[in-house]
Order: sequence, then structure tokens, then C-alpha cells
Amino acid sequence: MSLLGCAALLVCWMHCAAQRACEGPPPRRVKEVPAKTWDKPPYPHGTQAIYNCRPGYVKVGRVGFRCIDGVWKELSPGTECRNKPCGHPGDTDFGFFELTSGTEFVFGARVEYRCNDGYQMLSQRNYRECQADGWSNDIPHCEVIKCLPVQEPENGRIIMTGAFELGQEYSFGQVVNFECNAKYMLVGAKEIVCSANGEWSSDVPQCKEINCDVPEILHGYVRSPRKTYKENELLQFFCEEGYKYGSKADALCTASGWNPPPYCTEIVCSRPVISSGNFIPQKDKYTVGNTITVECDDGFHFRAITGRSTAECTKNGWVPEPACVRKPCEYPPIENGKLTDSHERYRDYYFPKRFGQTVDYHCLNGYSTPTGHYWVRITCTERGWVPEPKCLSKYISTIYSILG
Repeated sequence: MSLLGCAALLVCWMHCAAQRACEGPPPRRVKEVPAKTWDKPPYPHGTQAIYNCRPGYVKVGRVGFRCIDGVWKELSPGTECRNKPCGHPGDTDFGFFELTSGTEFVFGARVEYRCNDGYQMLSQRNYRECQADGWSNDIPHCEVIKCLPVQEPENGRIIMTGAFELGQEYSFGQVVNFECNAKYMLVGAKEIVCSANGEWSSDVPQCKEINCDVPEILHGYVRSPRKTYKENELLQFFCEEGYKYGSKADALCTASGWNPPPYCTEIVCSRPVISSGNFIPQKDKYTVGNTITVECDDGFHFRAITGRSTAECTKNGWVPEPACVRKPCEYPPIENGKLTDSHERYRDYYFPKRFGQTVDYHCLNGYSTPTGHYWVRITCTERGWVPEPKCLSKYISTIYSILG
């Protein structure tokens, strides 16, 4: 080969070798960093670059690149450093946590802590972060929320189960009960609760002397000039005409008010039910002063002997009672006959007769009773006098006897 040919071949070889080198350093990686400094390019074909894991990551296999024909290619494609695990971040008493960044407890993860209702975060930081050297800061701490001390109400006291001291703070959920001294009543909540926000559920109640104001009584009034009554004092009241006491004519002042509540109710007479008769006017209810007129069926009359057949609605009900009864037996006028002397002489006294009562009669000269007996006893019944009192002429009586 000539000298000129050898020179050309050498130039060609040198040019081809320069093209196969990698002009730049190995690629930058998020989780890995080259094990040495690469600041003197170019890098010949076949050069290897080995990587170490950045802080917070751990190796899973060998991570590296090789220069091949001017391009950096992975030695083991897909191999990379993994996030370093931190383990469980730790639970906190009276609280809980949730993962707010990431899906596992590995480098870069963040958990935030929350306190249960009634508790508050005592720590300055409510979170922990998984760092290269483990979890940051201590586990956050929750403490119970407190409510300010409670003072006893004037003329009252605090009631609590368990030991307690006046002036102490109370924890969330604690309940304070109150009661008043005798003759005082509680105004406000009987119990208050220390809430989750550190506030009491209600203000401390007051104990006020038990007083009852004179009430407004519809259709009623109070004669006493007093405006208020104390506990166990009695109020007397009255109802207007046509009204009556709802339950009693007086009421007792108690811690819960008037007992029983004083009220007046309209006096109402119910619609009467009259057997063997009827009445007018017909209404659903009747008030004091209303009257009805009773009409009895044949053979009956108004029960009360007043000369009238009306009844009035009064505060005591219907007066007189509206009822129809069978007519009693009046004095029996007997043609040609007489009752006993006393019944004849004092007929207004002896009559009318009630059912079941009896009288005797006899006939005058020339006349005879249907039975022929001198004295015949008749009885007052629903059908009148039985047997019917009759006096027949003796001639007719004889015919009856013959026919009988």
C-alpha cells in the first residue's frame, strides 16, 4: 500500500472512532446520582457510568448506563432506586391520622393528625413527614379540652357525681347539675355540659324566689288586690254567671306555677233524652238560662208537678228534670156510687194515687156493684182503675147475675 493510501485509511479510522463517543455526561436522574463526576467529555464508546441512590432512596439492583455508539443506554432497563420506607408513623392518644401525600409510608409521604371531638392539638406541628432519616418530629399530642370553672348560683348549689372542687376546670363531656334552696326555683338550664369547643352548653342558671303572678282568668276574676303570691299560698277565684270552676275554686302557688291551673268553663246542659215524650227547641247544647218545653205522649205527663211543662238549664243541670211519667190515677167519679167517707171528704189530700195503691167504693141505694159485693176494692194501674168502678141498677144487676 502506498504512503498516501495508509494516511487516508488512518484519517478515516480516527474520524469513525470520534463519532462513536458520547459527547455529554450520563443523563440526570431524579432518584439516582452518578457515582463520580463526569466533566471531561467526550466519553469513548463502551464507557460505563454507575449511579448511587439519592438520600431517601434505596437500591433495588444495579443502576447504570453505558455509552454505545454515542448514546447512553441503561444497563438494566427499568431498574431504579425506590423510595425508602419509614414504617408506621405512630398513633396518638385521643386522635387519628390520615395520609395526605403519597400512598405508602415511604420517603416523601406526609401524614396529618387530627384530634377527636373534645380534644385539641397540643403540639405545634400536626403532621409528620417521611424523610431520608425517618419520620420528622415527634408524634403530635392531643389533650382534652377544658371549660372554665363554674360558680354556684346565689341561693343554690352545684350537684356533681364524683369528687370536685369549686374553682376547678372541667373536662369535655363533664356535666354540672344545679338545684336551688327551698322556696327558690331554677331559671335556666338544670344541667350544663362542657362542649367540644371549650364552652359550656348554657349559662349558669339563676335561683329566683318562687312567686306566682295573679293570672288572667277567662270568664273569671280574683277579688284579692294582691298581684303576686309566694310558694304554697292559695289563690281563690270566681267565675262569671253562666260559668263554673274548671276543677277547683282555688289554686296553689308552686315552683311550676298554679296547681291546678285556674280556669272557668261554660256551664252546658246536655241534650236530654226523654222517654215517652219529646221537647222543643232541639239543639246540640244548652247554656244557663235556656229553657225547653216538654211534650209527653198520651197517657203520660210531665214528672214535676209545677203547673208547667218546661225545664231550665241551670248551674246544677236541668231544673226540674225533663221527664215524662205515666199519669197517676185521679179521683174516680163514680155515677151512683161513692168512695169511703175519708176519701170523699179529703179527696185533694188523697189523690192522685200512685200505681199499686187501692181505694174502696160502694153503690147508693137501688144500685149494686158488678160483683154484688157492698164494698169493692179497685187498684191504680198503668191502665187506670182496675176493675173499672161501676154501679148498676139492681134490676140490671139481677139480669147480670142470671146471665152469669
